[in-house]
Amino acid sequence: MPRPDYRVKIAGAEDVTVHDSPYSFVISTDNPIPLSAPVPAHLPPDAERAATVRHRSGNIPLARVYASRTPGRPLWIHTAPDDRPLCSVTPVGPDAHDVHAADGTPLARVTRRPGRLLPWPRRTRWTAQVAHPSRPITGKAGTWYAWLLYVVTAPAWLLWVLCATLYSFFDGSPDDFTFGRPARTRWRAPGTGTVLDYRGVSKAYRHNPRGLDARVAYALAVLHTWDRERRLRA
Repeated sequence: MPRPDYRVKIAGAEDVTVHDSPYSFVISTDNPIPLSAPVPAHLPPDAERAATVRHRSGNIPLARVYASRTPGRPLWIHTAPDDRPLCSVTPVGPDAHDVHAADGTPLARVTRRPGRLLPWPRRTRWTAQVAHPSRPITGKAGTWYAWLLYVVTAPAWLLWVLCATLYSFFDGSPDDFTFGRPARTRWRAPGTGTVLDYRGVSKAYRHNPRGLDARVAYALAVLHTWDRERRLRA
């Protein structure tokens, strides 16, 4: 049975339809361009659709993401299919973005702290400092037990990758035999628990709308997805 929808009033925006219970969505990168529909008139001339937020059940579009081809410009998230503005996401520094409602009301500041191995290991951490109510939403890339398993089994799968790569070289197969690092990321809020959960295998985000504004959740998911895609291409 389909999950029921309801309308809620959220600060700094028109009524927005959201789900009454946790649901899963994915970020689909819209490529190639050009678009099948025109960009909203209030956006800059060089703006283009960059991604779509889709409900995992039925692949229903929930929001559209537009970005400017000019570096350092904001990205804009609109509802789907009516293209009403939801929020803007503006870079304010290295690995830092401000999320504002359609009327300019501050919603959150999203920051990314890179992971490292030395002088002591630490996971990549994503934080959204939410404005209303003021509280941090924090998520670390990979669970501790996934990282433990990753390290313990590293010699075995490194040997397998080496053998598979050599076979590919002589066989002419272009297959990619690399392994990704643990990717599951749970964003938690004090006193609320997990409000957004990214699962690397399915590449889906599970969102609890009662614990986190959908606009902040979509902004986090888009930035997180694009960061992962950028690092995979590097």
